[in-house]
Amino acid sequence: MKHLATAFFLLLTIFSKGQEIKTLKETNSGDTISSEEGIIYGNFIQILGFSSGGFPQDIRLINIDTKEVLAYRVKPTYKSAKENTFMYFIKPGKYAILNYWWTKSTWYGGKFFTEPIFKNIDVTDNFEQKIKSGQINQNELEQFTFEITKNSLNYLGTWHFDKGLVSFTDDKMQFDNLVNSKFKKLDFSKSTTILPQ
Repeated sequence: MKHLATAFFLLLTIFSKGQEIKTLKETNSGDTISSEEGIIYGNFIQILGFSSGGFPQDIRLINIDTKEVLAYRVKPTYKSAKENTFMYFIKPGKYAILNYWWTKSTWYGGKFFTEPIFKNIDVTDNFEQKIKSGQINQNELEQFTFEITKNSLNYLGTWHFDKGLVSFTDDKMQFDNLVNSKFKKLDFSKSTTILPQ
């Protein structure tokens, strides 16, 4: 119940500030690149496997210039696969990874987590306590960022969110072969590799 209340107050805080979370549009098999948008794609390795209980998982981004908050699904509802492909349309701009939203299946339903994402910080290891004690200086926290241009196809890598320290790897050749047959109207040989830095 405590986590439900936390999630409720987090959402209330976001909406009370007038901030709306926009959901990115998923790319379908027959889609092409838009002249006004880019496409991001990659592979996401989730923190849970079967114990995710079929609950969805999302990543939230913030546009650094406009402060617009965007969300996209990295693990679909009712799927328990550890790895999942993501591919979405996105407006050009510079983005920071804001947080990882996921739910753990429990006997009473689900336990919600919203984890902020920072470079070289394991937020699952007493993060709040380390902030309060001064062991972690909030002013020194760095977010992962990437930039998208118009009319571009962008490989964002394999996102390793299965451990406390988040990391990104370049598996483009293998991954492009995996998605190439489904997305025949996209030329993956011309995509740009942009790992969040």
